[in-house]
Amino acid sequence: MPVTDIQHNQDQECPAYRILARQPESLVVGGYRGWLHFASERNAAHLREVRSDYVRHLGEHAGAAAMSGLERLIGNLGACANCPLRFLCQGSKHLCREECLMLGLVSGLQNGDEDAALLSAQFLSSPGQAPELLSAAAEFAMTLKFAGQQLLPIHAHTVGQFGGQTLAPQPTLH
Repeated sequence: MPVTDIQHNQDQECPAYRILARQPESLVVGGYRGWLHFASERNAAHLREVRSDYVRHLGEHAGAAAMSGLERLIGNLGACANCPLRFLCQGSKHLCREECLMLGLVSGLQNGDEDAALLSAQFLSSPGQAPELLSAAAEFAMTLKFAGQQLLPIHAHTVGQFGGQTLAPQPTLH
């Protein structure tokens, strides 16, 4: 078996690979990565790629609404998040901690799991800033859900595991 086939089979066994193979989860992580790449490089091509992906999968109206919701979410997260916000390159079949927490946040909001959503928000920001982050994330989460892109449930216990079991320290000044 060629090395590329071995690597492909190993990738398919990775839980993140299977999660990102689902369109709803891929849209959340791809949007998060695209916005943070834009913020770090100031290259608008990253935002055009996210918007194009959203319009292709959600349609013009829902795609624009999802971009608006994601912009509000990322803007709020940038103002209150623990530094630094980590992210992987577009196309990576792995997930970092913050990407998992984004999935927990959106999943919790979509699936009515307030504990998972709140815990995700607290790990991403701080207990004091979590309500604002939840509010900002709600528009994005519901836009995806109403467009037929509902994430699988991620329970609060699981969020606690990839969040590190302790709440994040207070955010630093940006």
